[in-house]
Amino acid sequence: MVKLMAVVMLVALVMAQGVLAQEPAVTSGDPLAEAITRNPDRFAAQMVDLVAGFGGPDGLTLAGVEDHIALERAGARASAMRRFLAMDLNGDGDVARAELAKAQAAASASARGRMERGFLAADADGSGTVEAAEIAADGQGAALRALDDGEADLLRSLMRLDGDGDGALTPREVQAAVLRLDQEG
Repeated sequence: MVKLMAVVMLVALVMAQGVLAQEPAVTSGDPLAEAITRNPDRFAAQMVDLVAGFGGPDGLTLAGVEDHIALERAGARASAMRRFLAMDLNGDGDVARAELAKAQAAASASARGRMERGFLAADADGSGTVEAAEIAADGQGAALRALDDGEADLLRSLMRLDGDGDGALTPREVQAAVLRLDQEG
């Protein structure tokens, strides 16, 4: 799975609104153009990683982008839920305050504070127990914090770099977009 940091960097680099596959070049003033010119080698390397990680032999398709989005979110959701399930000492699917206290006793001071904040945030009804549905809701929140809908839309917009319009983005097309911008600049 591509590291979350790579996604964050890609999203920051792809604040684009006007780079269509039919256009011959990225235009100056375009946020994508600015990101490419800021560090073209880094942008190209990150794009190659994404294409290689989630594309097929013909390149990265929108389905591959969707797989990447789903896997990033699933990983974040699983991590958030795992933290609660590790405190479910009696295995009933819920985490009571008493279970939290036992887990906190074995944790460092800073971890105890994080555990307390997480518990309070997840206990939506204030009952003093984080029920299974609240654990699931907390996991979904973590998934969207890891890669929100705006970031997902920006990742989808990468397909606009598909120079030949065949629906698959290749490393060569990324490099061509970078070179076009360099020649114009």
